[in-house]
Amino acid sequence: MNLKTKLFLLKYQLAKNGAISQFDEALKIETLSEKELKDISFKKFKTIFDYAYTHIPYYTKKYKAAGIQPNDILTEKDIQKIPILTRKDLVDHYNEFYSTEIDKEKLRISTTGGSTGTPVKVGFTKNLIREIPKWRILNWWGLSPNVNMATFYRNIHASRLQMMALNFIYYPQRVIRFDATQINEKRILDFINKFNRIKPDLIHGYVGALDTVANYLLEHNIHLEHQPKVIWLTAAPITKGVEAKIAKAFQAPVCDQYGCSEMYFIAAECPQKEGLHIFADSVYVEILGEDNKPLPTGEYGKVTFTNLNEFYFPLIRYQNGDESRMLTHKCSCGMNLPLMDKVKGRISEKLIMPDGTILSGEYLTCLFDNHTDEVKQFQIIQRKDSSIDINILFFDHCMNKKEVIDDTFNKLKERIHNDKLLRINEVTSIENKRGKLKFIISER
Repeated sequence: MNLKTKLFLLKYQLAKNGAISQFDEALKIETLSEKELKDISFKKFKTIFDYAYTHIPYYTKKYKAAGIQPNDILTEKDIQKIPILTRKDLVDHYNEFYSTEIDKEKLRISTTGGSTGTPVKVGFTKNLIREIPKWRILNWWGLSPNVNMATFYRNIHASRLQMMALNFIYYPQRVIRFDATQINEKRILDFINKFNRIKPDLIHGYVGALDTVANYLLEHNIHLEHQPKVIWLTAAPITKGVEAKIAKAFQAPVCDQYGCSEMYFIAAECPQKEGLHIFADSVYVEILGEDNKPLPTGEYGKVTFTNLNEFYFPLIRYQNGDESRMLTHKCSCGMNLPLMDKVKGRISEKLIMPDGTILSGEYLTCLFDNHTDEVKQFQIIQRKDSSIDINILFFDHCMNKKEVIDDTFNKLKERIHNDKLLRINEVTSIENKRGKLKFIISER
């Protein structure tokens, strides 16, 4: 830990006590063996399960109905006995997830509609230091927590007092804030001017917003005067084409970080980019099949996670609708944190054809992986009549559009068995929603 990071943590500790010791502990955990990590993860899982059984009304009722008691969970394999928690459960029984030991007003509430369109509310203990995984990721990439940065998010409304406190803690950090919900040429040019002046080493934000800015830089042959250390992307699955484009536009490597509104930091890439390291000391991740049984390593299934640090509003074996897989290899960086693959798409994003054929989000998001030099953006829409529109936005320099279209048509025709339901369209633009890029839309 360098001097700049230590000074930052000393100031941060004035707001949230324990920042230095907890960050030190997190860095030590990264040096542990695979067995030691598993032991810590299970011990924390067991602790939060026992607490939830006694103090969270929803779990007390659910687990008693299932005939499960704390003494039944003695090994990691026993976790499979515990019922799954779904978004519907969370919506239908929201008020039953609060701990009987805390006043609801002392929790911060996060709300998300997500790609399912169903609003979900989750409570977070205000004094928890949730930024520690963020600092760990920055440390992997050789950056301090208060590195100069550019952010591409929705505007967050904070009080004047809150902004003053943040400015004090993060000083002398300089931040370029780009509202991802309002992107136009004037704002992009303003960003470029600020970027060249401030020279941030970190760019952090929504995939869709950064994809739009990357398109502008490449189309106008604009070369930024500073090369950042990393582009940290979040909030949507990242295709090979989008990643390659953003890396080219900003002349920097991309870090894919996986999280959701219910659990901000689940996993992220280190500079070796051999998979996403799971923060096993703060989240327990499982990949389950349709029967909610564990899948072999390497097989895609339902992401299922448990927040190991949130006692007053715990999520235990929660399924958020995402699909991924665990990886078999170890990262060459030397950390023994388990690896998962990039999230390929939400389970809800699969398309179902009239004959029952399923086109998974995992397959569809990789449809143009062999055409990253030709395809700038794409979007797949299934209409109410089950027909499919594949909208393709080509790079201006693309000279083989027909070849790409024919290849895509033939790939899908083999799968849907009815080419009359398939339309492939060349388009001049693809809209993103509030800075987020949505590749697959079902109107059914």
